[in-house]
Amino acid sequence: PHTPRTPPTVTTMPSSLLWNPASRWLATKLNGITSHVPPPPPEDGSPKRKMLLVHAHPLASSYSSALAAAVEEGARAGGHELRRISLYDQNYGVKLTASERAAYFETTRPERLASDVRRALTDLSWCDSVVFVYPTWWFNVPAALKGFFDRTFQPGSSTAGAIGAWEFPPTGCDAAGEGASSTGLRPLLTNVKRVAAVSTYGAPQHIAFLAGDNGRNCIATAIRHGAFAPDCTCLWLGLYAIDSTSGQERAAFLARVRETFASGF
Repeated sequence: PHTPRTPPTVTTMPSSLLWNPASRWLATKLNGITSHVPPPPPEDGSPKRKMLLVHAHPLASSYSSALAAAVEEGARAGGHELRRISLYDQNYGVKLTASERAAYFETTRPERLASDVRRALTDLSWCDSVVFVYPTWWFNVPAALKGFFDRTFQPGSSTAGAIGAWEFPPTGCDAAGEGASSTGLRPLLTNVKRVAAVSTYGAPQHIAFLAGDNGRNCIATAIRHGAFAPDCTCLWLGLYAIDSTSGQERAAFLARVRETFASGF
């Protein structure tokens, strides 16, 4: 018979920490360096959020789909606005085509963007928080989510008013360029102040860490710092070694996800 394991340790900031402007600034800066340091909690009286949920899993009956539903249920229970992109259900194109790549930098031609890409960029321009829900496969995001990044996070132009996720700074692709982030790009989706990910892993947490956890690095570093606000924080919720978890552990993680997006994000 299956013996329930001890629930995995969750890294949280000490409850005794006095949250004030200085401690929030420090936590935000440390979280900007590594998502392994949790961001500060929302302040009391914070306005309700406008969340965009992006989900990537082919099976509607999967645990990942249950996690996406928990995010949505929690957000709505907390009074937040939410829009959802389900990459498989909506048949979102995930392959960057030859014509799209050829026109990639023609930012003054709005017609270069396919309709699904334009809708996704409109949603990204609307929200102040983005939540990615996906299973970690081979220590990375599923191909559908990687394709979403490739096709959707295209360059734009602030001077021409062309919609997009980023642009080169005036001095070129130089991290020291005006307005550029640590990626060397100037983010255009600076309305996004918080990003979160909810993912399942087949491996234990220490193995995922040692293997590089490429999906986490992509979202917490490249996407966050390349496209979102300079002070955007990143919250990471992972259920590790999922194949050996009990039903009780999975239910507890669902409850944690639901509660987090109702009041803790």
